Amino acid sequence: MPVYLGGRGEALKLALAPFFDRVYSAIGGHLSVGREDLTASLKDVRVGLACGATLSENEWWTAELATNLLARLYPSLSINGSQKDLERLRRLAVRINPAIEFCNTAPAELTIGIGHTTSPAGIWPSANGWFSRLWFAPKSEHGATNPYAAGASACFAVAEIFRRVFLNRFSDAEVSVSLLTFGKTERDNVGLPEGDFGEVLLAGIGAVANSALWTLARDAGRRGRLIALDPEHVEASNLQRYVLGLFKDAEHTKPKTWIAARELRYSAIKVEKAALSLEEYADKHNGIACPTICISVDNVETRRAAQALLPRLVVNGWTGDLALGASSHHSSDERACLACLYHPQGRSLSQTEQAARALGLTPERAAALWVTRTPLSQQDISTAARTLGVDPAELAGWQGRPLGELYTDVICGAAPIRLPVVNRVETVPLAHQSALAGVLMAAELVKGTNPELADLSQRETLVTWGDVLFPPPSVWVVPRAKEPGCICLDEDYQIAFRDKWSHK
Repeated sequence: MPVYLGGRGEALKLALAPFFDRVYSAIGGHLSVGREDLTASLKDVRVGLACGATLSENEWWTAELATNLLARLYPSLSINGSQKDLERLRRLAVRINPAIEFCNTAPAELTIGIGHTTSPAGIWPSANGWFSRLWFAPKSEHGATNPYAAGASACFAVAEIFRRVFLNRFSDAEVSVSLLTFGKTERDNVGLPEGDFGEVLLAGIGAVANSALWTLARDAGRRGRLIALDPEHVEASNLQRYVLGLFKDAEHTKPKTWIAARELRYSAIKVEKAALSLEEYADKHNGIACPTICISVDNVETRRAAQALLPRLVVNGWTGDLALGASSHHSSDERACLACLYHPQGRSLSQTEQAARALGLTPERAAALWVTRTPLSQQDISTAARTLGVDPAELAGWQGRPLGELYTDVICGAAPIRLPVVNRVETVPLAHQSALAGVLMAAELVKGTNPELADLSQRETLVTWGDVLFPPPSVWVVPRAKEPGCICLDEDYQIAFRDKWSHK
């Protein structure tokens, strides 16, 4: 694995985050390295942030999110800037990783420069209105305030740091993209109008939604009512990529909906919390009355259910193995609905079949365990340990628990079991990957609920970056037509949709 080892100037102890095993689940899976190799590779790596003496709002937001993301991976961080900004950014980093070390300098190649600074830096993000940019020479620009573009710029910069550290890939191709149109023409670089997005169901407060909420909280002109849905609590494993998650949140097992409300407490967006899944919420209320659903969950079934609930607008944020993206679906037009994007294409493995294959169980045994929630036996644990190549003692804590918990915790990377990478069936997304997906999802929500912006924005349903181990794409938009056989083409669905909204 190529790892940047330049600039060794200070003797530093390795201040790995307490949630480093979850970090390994993400990085190790992407790069096919062992935990010890990853730990050793980070020992001499120092990354930096060099800020100007005075930062605009766009520049501050870029610095803030970049620090947030860097602190979740790198054990040693150099931050330079005004005393006030230095203290705020260092305080943020410590609240994420209490063990983090601060060094005086970092190599220029691994330093992000923001604003008018004379400190050496090799990566220069900036935001101007809807335009998000990344330069490789000193440049600072001042334009319309826009937290969506500023957040995206931070993600671009942190992604470049990652590629330089772990892949030895140094890009010199400047990035310039409008989050309004996903083009490069300046004529559409309008301001960010104030507006009310109405009532929105936010289904799932995971890593993508965390970033979306972070961005919406910094949009001073945004109003609306957000119903935050998630039955889970913040765990230490979430901190690898939850930009709203602080170390104390995992210590005190805060509900995920609670951190959503905390982030928006000073905004004009009102938050209602419900410790429910989308399906549970719909059952409780006999459907949904909200015109908009914003969704970023970890399963296809709930995304398809969101479309079946007949919203006017669905905004979807997602990450794949190496990809990320967002999509916006107006049920009244001819473009693909959300269910079209997740329409079944042939038969795929069920969860029980995936669990059986990953853990060495027979399909019959896995199905019986999964459906009946029969506790895992000692023999089941021994079989799984042999298949995964670990000592049975590593899995002893799952004996007597359901198969679904073992599969989710161990195979999907939620628990810090040091498995050989080849045995994982799911790779945890990188922090900046999830963060950018959330920024894009928030931008699509604002554009889709503001007529002025909707008229100017891209016509395509889907925007995506296909591989975050490479620089951002030159083409972001992906046209998608309706899928034959999808529910949105069903006459009964169309009648139900018209009946629901025709009088509103």
